[in-house]
Amino acid sequence: MRAVRALQKRASRLEVAARPRRSPFAVVYGSFDRFVEREVLPGIATNLLDRDDMIDVVAALRRWEHDGTWDRAIAD
Repeated sequence: MRAVRALQKRASRLEVAARPRRSPFAVVYGSFDRFVEREVLPGIATNLLDRDDMIDVVAALRRWEHDGTWDRAIAD
């Protein structure tokens, strides 16, 4: 019986470890879209951020959000 419980605990830990981790944007802002709304768009509106550059930056960061780059970066 102890072996079964130990196996269940180990399986539970493996399942938790396999879950995708939230990106830094999701942790701080709640979602990537909220980060864009609160930081990027006001920065562009006040000319603190270049509109053309930020389109590329946001696209790259969003791609990282969807393809799991954050998971690999956090695991290292």
